[in-house]
Amino acid sequence: MTEVNDGTARPGWMNFNMAFGVGAIVFGVVLFVITPDQVERPRLLFGQKPSGLDPDFFPRMVAVFFMIAGVWLVLRARTLREENGIATLDGEAIMSVLFTIGGFVVMAFLMPWLGFVISSFILLAVLSTFYGNRSFLLGLLVSAGMPLLFFNVLRIWLKVVLPQNPFFPDFLWF
Repeated sequence: MTEVNDGTARPGWMNFNMAFGVGAIVFGVVLFVITPDQVERPRLLFGQKPSGLDPDFFPRMVAVFFMIAGVWLVLRARTLREENGIATLDGEAIMSVLFTIGGFVVMAFLMPWLGFVISSFILLAVLSTFYGNRSFLLGLLVSAGMPLLFFNVLRIWLKVVLPQNPFFPDFLWF
């Protein structure tokens, strides 16, 4: 007798939920381990840290949440019976996801040279055009306005250091 694969997760030890759970645990452990080497330490100001928070706190908290979510999914995957939606994706959906991930990778490489605002503007303009922007003017306004808003909220209110525009370093908002 042959089994018919209906796309549902089989209860037991190996199914797609289990794989994602194990992946989340591994990602969380790797993130937790590499965080101290990847997070830049702030300069001391009169022998004191500029703020009371350790720079490792947030990345390590995210890593712990990944591990907790992964353990929960591994435990839950043994009893879940749900459809594997990833296996049924069409080519257009996969292309959209890959294009978006590629856009963020390109943005990450451009950000040190172009700054946060300009690289975010390029990303938003390209993605909105790729996904079928209906109004060119509205797309430009959103592509310019959102990075400026986020840059200033993060820089002024939250005191986050972001790459600045190298062409006009002291110009207005960016």
